[in-house]
Amino acid sequence: MTTTDYQVQRLWKLRFQEKNPLYLAAAKSGMSEKTARKYLRKSVLPSQNKQPRHWATRKDPFESIWPAVLVLLQTQPGLEAKTVFEEIQRRYPGQFEEGQ
Repeated sequence: MTTTDYQVQRLWKLRFQEKNPLYLAAAKSGMSEKTARKYLRKSVLPSQNKQPRHWATRKDPFESIWPAVLVLLQTQPGLEAKTVFEEIQRRYPGQFEEGQ
């Protein structure tokens, strides 16, 4: 489970404004003492701590056919995503499964 900004802000409030001990502030914030200690030491919200990812986690399944999709969208800009996907499935049978 990931820690939210709200939980950390609540931890800071409970710990510093209300002077609760660490174990109690952590419990009321919904995190372990170890996690609470980490966020108290860092003084940074979880959303501020995330590093932007610059790599792809998997290969784009539509990369090879993207030019055809662009042509389809440029000639018929009112198409909905589902319609475009159905057309791709028709043109490239067996390459794309439902829900992809």
